[in-house]
Amino acid sequence: MANSLTLTLYHAARGFQDRVTRRLSEVLEQEHGIALSPAQLAFLAALICGETTTSEVARRTGVSRQAAHRQALALADLGYLALAPDPARRNQSLVRFTDEGTRLMALCREILAGWDRALGGEAETLDRAAAIMEAALTEEDGGG
Repeated sequence: MANSLTLTLYHAARGFQDRVTRRLSEVLEQEHGIALSPAQLAFLAALICGETTTSEVARRTGVSRQAAHRQALALADLGYLALAPDPARRNQSLVRFTDEGTRLMALCREILAGWDRALGGEAETLDRAAAIMEAALTEEDGGG
């Protein structure tokens, strides 16, 4: 069986993502009294600034549309997201951060930036690795 650097990187990146969301969940609760699960944080991380649909977040996170919609509803109940019907597509919801959600994400970014110090002298190497990984995937999938 052939070894695959891509598969190794996939598992390393996925494991890192899982550890980051678990630890961030712990820090938010212990230091800020904010109880969010790693799954909720992963959902919020998939919401790129602006408005998007729950279907798009489902695609980005690899969960069903129904699971994404339930997660969006739960986060809306907590005050971090606002949902509205998508006028362009039936049975779709548009999702956006509330002011409270924007503050939460700023706090998360602040915490993560603090962790960046632990990466220290590896920042340039990791930036190059991220660029290489992005370029390789783009080249392999036909440039887009």
